Amino acid sequence: MSRPAARPGPARPQASHSAPPASRAGIRVAPPKESAGRGPEAPWWRPDWSSGPGRSAACEEDAASARVASALLGGKDHFRPDRTAAERLRQTAPGWAREAASARALVLDLSVRLAACGISQYLDLGCGLTTGNQMSPKALLPLHSVLLALAPGTRVVYADRDPVVMAHARALLHSPVPGAVRHLDADLARPHDLLAALHDEPARLNLAKPVAVILSDVLHEMKDHEASRLLDALHTALTPGSALLLSHRVPDGDRARRAAVAAVHAGAGLAWNPRTPARISELAGGWSPMTPPTPLPGFTVALLTNGQNTR
Repeated sequence: MSRPAARPGPARPQASHSAPPASRAGIRVAPPKESAGRGPEAPWWRPDWSSGPGRSAACEEDAASARVASALLGGKDHFRPDRTAAERLRQTAPGWAREAASARALVLDLSVRLAACGISQYLDLGCGLTTGNQMSPKALLPLHSVLLALAPGTRVVYADRDPVVMAHARALLHSPVPGAVRHLDADLARPHDLLAALHDEPARLNLAKPVAVILSDVLHEMKDHEASRLLDALHTALTPGSALLLSHRVPDGDRARRAAVAAVHAGAGLAWNPRTPARISELAGGWSPMTPPTPLPGFTVALLTNGQNTR
């Protein structure tokens, strides 16, 4: 992703070289140039991504936010440090996983609402490992699996800086809908580089038309000045009528619980910046609410816009 660290998991079964059924949409990543012409005996994607170039010794030694989330939400992409951090969070805050699942489900539902309003371009920032398939728990469903069923012409770009997320995309997310879904290696702390990359392949979003930006359980990993800079840059760069859909952890529970949750994050080396809805609104700057923020246990979910599209 994004700000979070890396996110690997167990080995996967050998993949077939035949195209998956047309009913299953996935991320299609352009093969690296150096792999062109290798033929089926040396595919550019890796069926066993857990041993690929995205994996390093650090992956197994350090927890990473996306892998911790995968462990909490019932996914399979995590290592021992991630499972340890997830279990400590469960012990400290028993509703932690349930809260995250509820917030993610609402983000997906609101994304469908945006599609119904005519937005056909989506930028999922800090997407992490919410890249399952239609058989996954709803909290692990990728954005495109929900949107493409309703609007096949929808364009979805996932962005993350985590090398394991990128390896995961190359290995597992082969797609029968070329051109509709892409995965971009980008650091959210460098928004101008991110925006520049959106004009190029493989992203190629039309920034003259509205874009819906998704920040699902991500901004708590960024410091105030980083989050503000990112949201300001998006507000300025995207055409009026674009949308910002975000879910954000809020300070929850009494002082002892908040301190314990912070200690778990610190002990696992995970960034942790929960914010009140008022503080989130301040950081959002010129973005205006489309609907009142939705309070959920442990979260707030906000849907905002950068103005009316008059084009």
